[in-house]
Order: sequence, then C-alpha cells, then structure tokens
Amino acid sequence: MKYKISILTIGDEICIGQVTNTNASWIASECTKLGAYITRHVSVGDVMEEMLEEVDRLMKISDFVIVTGGLGPTHDDITKPCLARYFGDVLVFNQDAYDNLEYFLSLRNIKMTVENKSMAYLPSKCKPLFNRNGTAPGMLFENDGACSLASLPGVPREMMSIMEDHVLPYIAKIIEDKNAEVLLFKTLQTSGIPESILAEKIGDVADFLGDGTLAFLPSYKGVRLRIGVSSQNFQLAETELEKIENHIRDRAGSYIYGVGDDSLVSVIGHLLRDGGHTLSVAESCTGGLLGAELTKISGSSDYFKGGAIVYSNELKIKVLNVNPDTIKDFGAVSEQTARELAENANKKYETDYSLSITGIAGPTGGNDEKPVGTVWIGMATPDNTITKNYHFGNDREINRERAVGTALNMLYKELSGQAV
Repeated sequence: MKYKISILTIGDEICIGQVTNTNASWIASECTKLGAYITRHVSVGDVMEEMLEEVDRLMKISDFVIVTGGLGPTHDDITKPCLARYFGDVLVFNQDAYDNLEYFLSLRNIKMTVENKSMAYLPSKCKPLFNRNGTAPGMLFENDGACSLASLPGVPREMMSIMEDHVLPYIAKIIEDKNAEVLLFKTLQTSGIPESILAEKIGDVADFLGDGTLAFLPSYKGVRLRIGVSSQNFQLAETELEKIENHIRDRAGSYIYGVGDDSLVSVIGHLLRDGGHTLSVAESCTGGLLGAELTKISGSSDYFKGGAIVYSNELKIKVLNVNPDTIKDFGAVSEQTARELAENANKKYETDYSLSITGIAGPTGGNDEKPVGTVWIGMATPDNTITKNYHFGNDREINRERAVGTALNMLYKELSGQAV
C-alpha cells in the first residue's frame, strides 16, 4: 500500500504567478526519495473558506498533508487560525516559540511588536516544530492514526530546515513502520537524439517495463527518461530499476550522458578537468549563450578560458581573423566560416578545444539557399576540426537553444570517445 502525500501551498502570490512555487517542487523531490507517493500539488489564495475546503479534501485522500505559507505576523497570514478551526482547536501562547522569536528579533535588532508576538500563539493540539532559520515554528497535527498534517513557513530556507530536521525523518519512520510500498524513480539524461527516435530505439515498453513506468521528458537540450518502480521494499525496487535501466542502456546507451541531476555541461566539465584540457568558444547567432551555459558550473574556470561574441562580420574578421574572402565567397553562415572561427579561437585563446556557432536564428535573414534555422557548428580539437550543418526551425529562441545544446553534445561525444 502506497504512502500518499499531498502538498498544499498557501498564498495569493503563488496563485497569481508573482512567486514561483519552488517549495512544492523541493518537498516533492525529497519525499519521493523516501519512497512516498506524491498524489497532489495544490495552491490556494489567502481565503479562509477556500483553505478549509482544500485541507478537508486533501486530508480525505492522503496519508499526510504538507502545507507551506501563511505563518507570518501580518493580517493575511491566516494558516494558523484556519488549521485551528479545522481541527476544532484554539490558539494558545507557546513560551518556546516566543523565546525563539525573541532571539531572532534581537539578532536583527528588531523590537518585539504585538504583530510579532502573535507568531508565538499556536494551536494547542499541534506539536511545534523548531525553526532554526527563522521566527515562525512549524506545526505537526497527528490525527489518531488517520491522515496527519504538517504546516511550514513559506520562506524556502526556513521550510527546508524544518523539513530536514523534523518532517522528513517523521515520514521515513512511518513508511518503515507501516512497511508501506515504496515508489522509486531514476532519471537518465540523454542528448543528441529526438524523442521519437529515442522511443523507437528503446522499443515496445511492454517487452521490458513490467509494472514500472517510463516517461519521456523532452527539452531543446535533450530528453530525460524517468523510470518509476513501486515495490514492497527499497531493495526490490532498486533491482527492478536496474533491470529497466540496463535494457534502455543496451538500446540507447550512447545517447545517455548522466543520471539524476547531472547536466551536460557538468559532465563535460568533469571530462575536460580530468583530461587536463581547456576550452574556448566563438559565438555569432547565440550571442554568448554557449559561454553562459558553460559558466553555470562552479569551478568552470579550471577548464573554460572564455571566447568571443562576434555577431558582425566586421568582428569575425577583426577579433578572430576570419579571412574576408571566406565571408565574401561563402558567407558568414557557412562551413568555411565555422571552421575558421573554431580554429582561430583555439589559436587566439591557446586552448585544446574550441566550439564555434554561426547561423540564421531568425525570424529574418534567411533565403532559399540558407533558410531561417540554418546553423553551422565547428569544433576544433587537438587533432582536427569538425564542422556540421543543422536546420533547427523557425523560432529564434528555440534555434539558439538548440544550437547550444547541439554544440555541447558534439563536444561531449568527442571527449567521451564517441563518433561525432
């Protein structure tokens, strides 16, 4: 039997899109690691009746409900009175909560106000959950063997600390005590292959998936494969995950570059660092997106030296010494220009590898010979230079993202010893 968890986020700011709901994503991810089944993500505004209605609904379909938001000192923070009303309770003064509140206010040299003091009043039936990162305590309502509920602050740092200190251990123990069925996931990261062709290579899921699940999660940089398995314990679930993963790797392993939260740039970074190699870039139509992607990784200065954004033909010639006749005879978007950009960047920045991108991102600038979406990518290596032509489509931003992802995939294949 699955242990079902629902997540309820409180706040008008969430409902109107003013704030992105990162809390629910993080909570779901951490609970899933414990083997729990996330059955609902719900957001409601700061309206008492709507909150009560949603809490009641989720309590009836869940084993545990996690609520975030609405625990501050202002008039619109109504989660505590809402939960007190739902559980037939009253708010009472809690000395421990007050002492913690006083301590944090003193650190910030803030005077205690009536509004602040209200945060020390908690429903009498709840178990306070100490907040080591802030003033609002969490609350745990245990419901006589039925669905329980935890209420946490909306501030991410505070929510995470209470989850880690109190709620996640609580959930883990219940799953263990109940011998509940566990649900595990594993994500395989792929690059350089469209979703439809990847599905064709993997084959009919009925042949290998059993009672598991397989989701294809495409983006312009690659396709994530999420495998899901439920079983009576972690060992059986992990064995089944491995069986499914091995089948996928046998069919499409050359396209898999990582697992879990691995990113293509992080894997490339490890390969460059381990090999003692350096990298530079020469960008035209991507306008610095490739360099920005590479420098998302902390420590990328170990291997990434930098590069040039040479958007105009003038700068292609002046900065990276592209032969003017090359552009005159073949055009800025050509195999020859992509080759010279990559090779000359390698020389100028004294690197082992260099990637170049030159193309027509659109929506204007194309013609019959070179339509919008035409992109040439060059890669200079210690041994040779490789150039490839692509036609990505009509959308400017998609073209730029696909160009970056494709260039990175070329470099990954080169560094990992695969055919480019």
